[in-house]
Amino acid sequence: MSDSSVSIKPEDIQPTVLPDAFIQSEIVCKLNRLSLSRYDQLPNVTLYRDQVIEYVALWMEPLSICVEQPVITPSMINNYVKVGLVPAPVKKQYGREQIARLIAICLFKQVLPIAAVQALFNIQRLSYDAPTAFDYVVDQLEASIRSAFSVEQTPVPDTAHQVTRESLLVRSAVSSFVSKAYLMSYLKFNGFNS
Repeated sequence: MSDSSVSIKPEDIQPTVLPDAFIQSEIVCKLNRLSLSRYDQLPNVTLYRDQVIEYVALWMEPLSICVEQPVITPSMINNYVKVGLVPAPVKKQYGREQIARLIAICLFKQVLPIAAVQALFNIQRLSYDAPTAFDYVVDQLEASIRSAFSVEQTPVPDTAHQVTRESLLVRSAVSSFVSKAYLMSYLKFNGFNS
């Protein structure tokens, strides 16, 4: 039996660059302009649960392409408090640290089970205070998005003052979230809407 097919040349199987149309799309431009609030920019006053829900949803809105909706509900907050992921409110009000934790939960629950998020928080508490941990997550998130949604594919710098097991775990979780964001935005760009 003879094969009459044309032989494949190396040029035929070289990887292709991402479509320029996607990289230049409004979805990608919006993500590349992303500037999320750091810990000291979170509300400095306590908020009631409905205000917290509104604030967290607003904070997460730029990432809505890959975030399951609703991002947070009253029952979710109650459950997070019940399992110890978030400290209980004081006089039905939530402070900056609780808001930061809720934002981190909303990010990480997109790619991790809640039990894993709780384990990640428990590990993080051993090394970092809340402001440092939250700012590190946000820094890594923005850097990872800019790296993933560019043609250059530059490595994401680690912004940790000292690279630790905890910082590597957070980087992995953030990287997973950004991978999902990339996939979902590319699918949406190509007409997949589910």
